[in-house]
Amino acid sequence: MVIRVPDDDAEPAGAEEFDDEEVNPRASALIEALRSFGYSVATSIADLADNSVTAGATEIDVQFEWDGPDSRVTMRDNGHGMSEVTLRDAMRAGSSNPLEEREPGDLGRFGLGLKTASFAQARSLTVATKQTGNETVAVRRWDLDHVAETDRWSLLKSATDASRDLLPLLSDLDHGTLVIWEKVDRIVDSLTPANDRKARETFLRTVDEVRDHLEMVFHRFIKEDGLRIRVNSQACEPWDPFLPSHRKTELQADESKDLGLPGGGTQKLTINPFVLPHNRYLTSEEHERGAGPRGWNLQQGYYLYRSRRLIVAGDWFDPGLKPEEHYKLGRVRVEITPEMDHEWDLDVRKSRARPPARLRDEFRRIARATRRRAQEVYRSRGNRSVGISTKTPVRPVWTVTVGEDQLVRYEINRQHKHVATILETATGQMKRSIKAVLNLLEQNLPVAHILSQGFTDETSLADSPEPGPDLIELTRV
Repeated sequence: MVIRVPDDDAEPAGAEEFDDEEVNPRASALIEALRSFGYSVATSIADLADNSVTAGATEIDVQFEWDGPDSRVTMRDNGHGMSEVTLRDAMRAGSSNPLEEREPGDLGRFGLGLKTASFAQARSLTVATKQTGNETVAVRRWDLDHVAETDRWSLLKSATDASRDLLPLLSDLDHGTLVIWEKVDRIVDSLTPANDRKARETFLRTVDEVRDHLEMVFHRFIKEDGLRIRVNSQACEPWDPFLPSHRKTELQADESKDLGLPGGGTQKLTINPFVLPHNRYLTSEEHERGAGPRGWNLQQGYYLYRSRRLIVAGDWFDPGLKPEEHYKLGRVRVEITPEMDHEWDLDVRKSRARPPARLRDEFRRIARATRRRAQEVYRSRGNRSVGISTKTPVRPVWTVTVGEDQLVRYEINRQHKHVATILETATGQMKRSIKAVLNLLEQNLPVAHILSQGFTDETSLADSPEPGPDLIELTRV
């Protein structure tokens, strides 16, 4: 509470008073803090690509150029471009309010992505852009070293001497935008010489990681809209996590629902669980491709899309539901609208989100049902349709027993009707030979070898051929 003592010079009663003062953040301190949002190179590039898609681009070209400490990264698109005034505003930190209503196809939210994604990797960000009918290229540049020296939000109006040679990349476009990262200290150490072979290999691995990430995040735009994305001249191929065209992929019951929004009205929440095919039904190429950027075990779970853009790629949204080998075939597609952003706690990087509290029990139920079916397919090796009726009992060939010494023993089931028939019909030396062979198999089961290999995934073991009618008949009781 503020108590004012009236004096002779006091303003007349009713005059508006403000007990405040404007305190602007220090430019040099805040702009360095904006580098710490936790972006990877891949998520940074994806954030820039969001702007390109929002701008109506049909082509995006990303180029990583190795030159030791002078390495640079560029992204060019053929979107509608920006005017000088629009570019200046786009370079402002917090150029839009996340609470403002956006166009349906706008993939942004906070007005920070271009800046924070770029600062996370580079100390120099140049943006050049032009619009249809305007041959003039508008240029603006943030240089963090310049800001540190001046301690002002000082936006430069020209490219660096080293990057001016890149501006003609816009000349063959009627409209478009070019983003240039220089002084990429978070990608290449400033002391790394250009002839450092190991550092160059690491740099090029980053190129592959970025390509894989863009193929996953924008797979629906690439497939549905014909969006062309190239990374170092190599085209991105869409990576669909759900293998929808494979004959063995199981689409589970639709869990979609209409939800009321906090401000009124309703929006559709799309939820479609999938159980992917067992690896025995995948070619080696399909299996490798289906694993995704992080591998089968880490790519299980929910896939959250916002306006068709992938936000979360594999997360059960519950710390009690760990990713495990037996559940790796379960993946669930979820689609939200931009109006749901606040409830889903979408972060600045657009790489993390969590279901609202009112839906968490429902998501846990769907996750458990999907995991249960995924485990069944995994354990049955996908034999849902090999022709064995589920109503016909099947007697196991091997039995497992635990003796008084607590040791586990695997034995061929002498009660299996076909094994029993052979033993009953054989006589003399033949019967003794058959028993000896059965004992030989039991005593030489390669348990030690299996354990020593540390197998946790059936892909390490060769598949048996699919059983034919004769073999199926032998398994019946």
